[in-house]
Amino acid sequence: MSVGLVLTIFAICIAVMIIMIAKFNVNAVTSLLLVSIVLGLLLGTPPGEMEGVINGAFSSTIKSVAVVILLGCILGKMLEETGAAQAICTSAIKIVGKKNVIWAIGFSAFVLGIPVFSDTVTILLISIVSKLAVETGGTMMALGSALGVGAQITHALVPPTPGPLAAANALGVPMGQAIGWGLVVSFPSLITTILFCKYCCTQMVHPKDEYMKAKDDERLPSTTIAYMPIVIPLALIIISSVITNTMPEDSSIVGIASFIGSPITALIIGCMLAMILTGSEWNSKKVLNDWVDESMASAAMPLFVTGMGGTMAQFVKNAGVADKIAEAVVAAGLPSLLLPILLAVLIHVATGSTTLAVLTAANLTAPMLETLGISAVAAFLACAAGSIILKHGNSSAFWVACSMSNMSFTQGLIGIGGGCTVAGVTACIITFILNAVGVI
Repeated sequence: MSVGLVLTIFAICIAVMIIMIAKFNVNAVTSLLLVSIVLGLLLGTPPGEMEGVINGAFSSTIKSVAVVILLGCILGKMLEETGAAQAICTSAIKIVGKKNVIWAIGFSAFVLGIPVFSDTVTILLISIVSKLAVETGGTMMALGSALGVGAQITHALVPPTPGPLAAANALGVPMGQAIGWGLVVSFPSLITTILFCKYCCTQMVHPKDEYMKAKDDERLPSTTIAYMPIVIPLALIIISSVITNTMPEDSSIVGIASFIGSPITALIIGCMLAMILTGSEWNSKKVLNDWVDESMASAAMPLFVTGMGGTMAQFVKNAGVADKIAEAVVAAGLPSLLLPILLAVLIHVATGSTTLAVLTAANLTAPMLETLGISAVAAFLACAAGSIILKHGNSSAFWVACSMSNMSFTQGLIGIGGGCTVAGVTACIITFILNAVGVI
């Protein structure tokens, strides 16, 4: 099969998948499965081997991330239900003052976007942000955009959110490195985003009355306790990565660090710390059973999307498509990092899903790393950065932030779409720089 034919088949299958999701509202999992089967058959996989490849690729893809995704969802649920999210935002406001409230909002969303889905972050903080808009005379176009985009940045770049978690796993990036480099790239992106929201989103938009009715006397957990379930697991994973990469493998310290700093152990510790936030209800059915049930339902979608993305990637790998695409990019003289970025941008723009974009781009890029001549870390950051560029009306995160902030569609395109693009482009630039100087 010629290179041109292979690339044409691959491009058509990706286009069909995107059309199914974006135009006909076919579920992402179903679309990935059907397109993967068609792609496998067209690329020469014997029909009798199809089921084995699908089951094998699915199981091998999710086996390293399934428990971590579930624990991340449980941790996020606890932070949602206990008022920890509001406590984090309130503490940030006290530090920077109400004159600089947009920085507090952006930072709070940034922190909460690590364990909590970005849509949920907006829902959790919209009442606080709405009140601050009235108290400071600010516009919801700026504050609401900072809220929505701030959460999107870490939602795409920093595990244990399912998208970057699965992407790091697909590319073979150790979790400590994924978190560390994700944070390094995320901070400049947050700064440029807030500056964009502050100076480019100046049209006056008043908050909705319905979000001004939250109680002011709601009892919130202390700031230290609110941050602990997020900060301590991330610190354990990063410290473990540093120790295992700098000390002899046979050292007892390395063994202990590997256990305590493994994503599963670290997130279990985070969940246990979060139980402090529940107070006397820690042993209730609501906390120990109901919240876990709801978290499992939340984890199901990213788990299946991750597995199906791995299935498509396996068919691509088996047919040698990955090498042919990478060789074409290299032959054209294009920067190798452009390929994972463009794959992520294309999938994100068409489907509206940051999670689907980052993990699918990572799965497709993984077999190309050697030919492209880029590291797994660089590819991970490129996929994550591209997955937030050009967010628009087909994204649930866009509509949640836009509608709850009382913005018109046009204002949302400027504030949220523009803010996400600024964040993504900044992350791409930082990634290119880090790659050019040989740091990653």
